[in-house]
Amino acid sequence: MTFLIIGHCLRGDSVPHWLHPATMERLAKPCQFAHIYETHTFDIGKSRQLVAEMFLKVPEATHLLFVDDDIVIPKDDSLIRMFHVLEKLNASIVSGLYNRRDQTGIERDGIPLIMMCKDEGNGKLAFCFPFAQKLVPPKKLIKVDIVAAGFLLIKREVFEKIPAPWFVYGSSEFAEKHGEDVYFSLKAAKHGFSLWVDTYVELLHFVPQFIGNPELIKLVLRDSASLPMQLEEMRRCLSKKTENARNADGNSAATYV
Repeated sequence: MTFLIIGHCLRGDSVPHWLHPATMERLAKPCQFAHIYETHTFDIGKSRQLVAEMFLKVPEATHLLFVDDDIVIPKDDSLIRMFHVLEKLNASIVSGLYNRRDQTGIERDGIPLIMMCKDEGNGKLAFCFPFAQKLVPPKKLIKVDIVAAGFLLIKREVFEKIPAPWFVYGSSEFAEKHGEDVYFSLKAAKHGFSLWVDTYVELLHFVPQFIGNPELIKLVLRDSASLPMQLEEMRRCLSKKTENARNADGNSAATYV
């Protein structure tokens, strides 16, 4: 029986949090599931490591989905598609597709996190982003060397076959400081696991503005203009409830100590 644990890692307080849980709520889940929330904001490697350790303490759990709170999932069937990918490829690790900020500022919508990596020896790694300056083919499964962990589905067997730790940020094994997803990916590959990105599962990444497909950004933000009015209405309701509660307390015969 398939049982999914959804591991939430907190990335920062600047994220528009109403969009993340809204899309998570709509996201179709293909099986029974439970949530784990981890808030170790100062070390994302420790945060993911703790989630993985908690996941293994649930004997029924078969799959772990990492989803960060700076990720928005526009397509409701994304997770169902990823489960199908694992079954189709007889694979154990698949990531959705999202972009990172282009440090040069040239690519306004960011660089797709489809990553290849070459070990140059002495802890030095050379990275390549094949789709940095060309369109990513839609609805394709692409085998990669590194998977980003912001929306990452992993079978239980990965953690059972690979010795801990699985996630280390800034590991001393490398000559330069690399992310916990690089550490995980290289370790998984050494133990014979293939890494895949499903380009159908197109996501938005907040860094600290959304980057990714402009049409998807319009889609998830289409109702955002009404948000200030919604918040103001909520404040008025809460204020009225508070005032009513005070009046009720004033008329009550109850004694408070």
